[in-house]
Amino acid sequence: MVVTVGTARAHGPARSQDTHTAALDDLLRHAAGARAGTARAVLVRGPSGIGRSRLLAVASERLAAEGMAVRSVAGRPGSTSRIRAVDALLEPSPEGPSARPGGAHEARDTHRDWRRLHRRALDLLADGPTALVVDDAQWCDEASLRCADFILRRSADQPLLIVLAQRTGVPGPGTRVLTEILAQDRCALLELGPLDERDTQRMITRVLGAPADPPFVRRCTEITGGNPLLLDRLLHTLSTVGIPPGADALHQLSTVHQTVLASLVPEFLAAGPRPVRQVATALAVLGRAAVDPLAALSGLSARHVESALGRLRHIEAVPADSPPRMREGIRTAVLAALDCEELRGLRVRAARVLSDAGRPAAEVAEQLALLERIDEPWMFAVLREALAEAPTRATVAAAGRWLRGAPGGRLTVAERADLHVELARAAARTIVAPADALWHLRQALALLPHPRERAPVAVQYAMMALGTRRAPEALRLLERVLGDLCSGTGGGPEPADREVRVTVESALLATAVNDRSALPAARARAAALPVPGGHSPADRRLLAALSAFAALDGGSAGRAAALARQALRADEPGTAGWGVFCCSAVLALADSVDEALTALDQALSPAETHPPLWPRRAALAGRSLIRHGIGDVPGAARDAWAAVEVVGPAGAPPFARIALSSILLSQGEARQAAAVLDALARSAPDLDRSVWEWQHYLYTKGRILRELGDPEGALELWRRCGRSEEEAGIANPVLAPWWLPTATTLGGLGRGSEAAGIVADARERARRWGTPRALGLGLVAQAAVVEGRDRTGLLARAVDLLSESPARLELAKAEYQLGRELLALGDARGARGHLRRAIGLATRCGYRVLAAVARDALVTAGGRMPQLATVPLDSLTHSERRIATLAERGHSNKGIAEALFITPRTVEMHLTNVYRKLDVRGRADLPRGLGRHPGAPRPADGLSATS
Repeated sequence: MVVTVGTARAHGPARSQDTHTAALDDLLRHAAGARAGTARAVLVRGPSGIGRSRLLAVASERLAAEGMAVRSVAGRPGSTSRIRAVDALLEPSPEGPSARPGGAHEARDTHRDWRRLHRRALDLLADGPTALVVDDAQWCDEASLRCADFILRRSADQPLLIVLAQRTGVPGPGTRVLTEILAQDRCALLELGPLDERDTQRMITRVLGAPADPPFVRRCTEITGGNPLLLDRLLHTLSTVGIPPGADALHQLSTVHQTVLASLVPEFLAAGPRPVRQVATALAVLGRAAVDPLAALSGLSARHVESALGRLRHIEAVPADSPPRMREGIRTAVLAALDCEELRGLRVRAARVLSDAGRPAAEVAEQLALLERIDEPWMFAVLREALAEAPTRATVAAAGRWLRGAPGGRLTVAERADLHVELARAAARTIVAPADALWHLRQALALLPHPRERAPVAVQYAMMALGTRRAPEALRLLERVLGDLCSGTGGGPEPADREVRVTVESALLATAVNDRSALPAARARAAALPVPGGHSPADRRLLAALSAFAALDGGSAGRAAALARQALRADEPGTAGWGVFCCSAVLALADSVDEALTALDQALSPAETHPPLWPRRAALAGRSLIRHGIGDVPGAARDAWAAVEVVGPAGAPPFARIALSSILLSQGEARQAAAVLDALARSAPDLDRSVWEWQHYLYTKGRILRELGDPEGALELWRRCGRSEEEAGIANPVLAPWWLPTATTLGGLGRGSEAAGIVADARERARRWGTPRALGLGLVAQAAVVEGRDRTGLLARAVDLLSESPARLELAKAEYQLGRELLALGDARGARGHLRRAIGLATRCGYRVLAAVARDALVTAGGRMPQLATVPLDSLTHSERRIATLAERGHSNKGIAEALFITPRTVEMHLTNVYRKLDVRGRADLPRGLGRHPGAPRPADGLSATS
């Protein structure tokens, strides 16, 4: 570890001190909080050349001027120093303990070492407020960063500020620890993005001596991408050639920009030594490479390569990274100077060099994927190996080009079909939407004439098409294949043929359960089938489909949940497939939320390195909806945003966008929620063909309209939701409980009598379904259409029932309604108790809107605002709290796993999360009284303390 101690100094081109004014203000604001006696950390993050070091230097000067002691250190890549960063920061001199013989490499008592350094930090803090600044923290040793986190946690009431700067895109020993520190509440994040137009104007004024016209500023920002380093070079070039910053110079600006990119380094290379030009070209082709591959591709010795890299670093074409890489804009210019055949030859040679060096197939395939022609056998062999290890869209596309070309044409029909299926599997692991994978499967189906050969491919097609526009097409395909199999043209009476038919039939039901037009026939088909034993993938898929039909029929939550449990118990762990998504949804409807979340947690923590992304995002969306239903709005928001990341909301599964919209509504962002659903409606015009998504869409859209002040529009959507349920034969009361907001809205409008029939039907369906949540919501709806003490009695019973369910959000709403009713009846004292509970629940759930209105009602009732400190136990999920309770009572992991129908590995995973959240070492340190919190198991679980 190479460190420098003292004031942080800026690197790279000189820049105005106000380039990142907002970030500097934020950093100084955090420093003011630290000086006031609240320790805190700030992570300053941004790419190379964005101005992190400059920001730290300016901030350090300001803090020192304001009387704060500033101690700074900078990490360096590939360091082997024996001095740890934390010792350099806290010891009186670099000759501290880590500098003595064996210091950094001797075995240490970690906690004793941390306590020693904590005492040293307290000694520094005794002299006054202190700032510890670590630049390029990603290159710091892991132990130093963990020690800094320890000091921060143990100095909560001290005037301590820890500033960590991270260069993004450059991993190092400390990258993982920085991610962990950032995940904690005590660390704030400052992202340094590209320069905006105001920042660009400031740099233009400083470098060129005069402000620029807005079009000139806008164009500078666009062509440099807001990169301060490139902008600095561009402006100095303009100053040199005498071009003023005016609108008349826009055409010249583009020319100069191209000159800066294409000439700054390439012209230097052309005029410089040949070895430097060879190494620059090799590095541009390889992207990032160590010395040996560069030597092999350039044809030079390692010594000459090292010398050439020194020259390239001197002109800032290559940053001081390890292994070396070329700046992207310069790399593009170097590659653009090569003709097509020369570049192709270099890429082929680069692939061979990497392959001979034993580099992973995926790295070799990166070169091949850029070739227009994949025409040599070894190339496809490398691509195929890369697809098995770490597939990317580029490698899938390259393999597809080979298959469509002359080499692929020489394969047999069966070989081509098999390769299309193989590429489909690889494509499913690389893309968010499965269009490419479905295309390959369609090609395979076109090549396979026999129904028995088409059957497994058709099943794969149907499973990948679930939740996409291709689902109806997949349904028709399965019907044709099943018809051929049953007609005798595709198989015989042998067990293997029966297994093929069951496989197709299970996929058919899985597809039809979410297709409104196919649902009636599929329901009749499912009713005629015996319940399978779950011994094969087809049986497990069939069990999942049967559980979904049972849930839609609304007859018995217990039966539907039992089928879902049977399917999950037999399913493979770590697969985020349709079966897991379906069964978890059924279990959640049946109030078995712990089991639903456990199944999704397992599915989202797969052993597979590159799991299929589309079903994974669907599983995230499902978990988001479940978490939202139990009142974990922050957790639901994290899952929803994760489900729509990378491609954005427009490319995410429909359920992900519906979940995101529902969460935004709970967070008080009704217009943003409406925008998400409007985008969904535009991108999925056939959404009304689905069952689950369409019902949730109508239900959520109605809630948004009511929040935006359109109750009549909301009522029309909810009635439409009800008609849609009736047409599809859906009797489940809690799938999308449109009847509840219908009743409460009509009651609020003084038209409760209009909802009487709706409420009566809903309560009957809730009685048949039989869960506490359904029964409680039925009572809330009934309360909306009655008056006086009858209403408060119904709401009180609803509160009791909902307290027994995992629906904390609905419980908070019921508590609020009961409080408001008691207040209206003059019982202010009784109202205050329920309103306080509503505020507490809504605050812990993250339901901002309800918390705000409940606070207003409490003030009206003459109550004081409750002090709502964050309780660590409230951060536990239902699954974590349930498992922790059993562990605290002395049950073994095996006993807990057997009781909750999960694996011991899942128990271990949840307990690890519990220990981290509660900051305890093990089960012996778990707090007593866990069982008194909502969601804890009752003694009726029947476990002995020795299980």
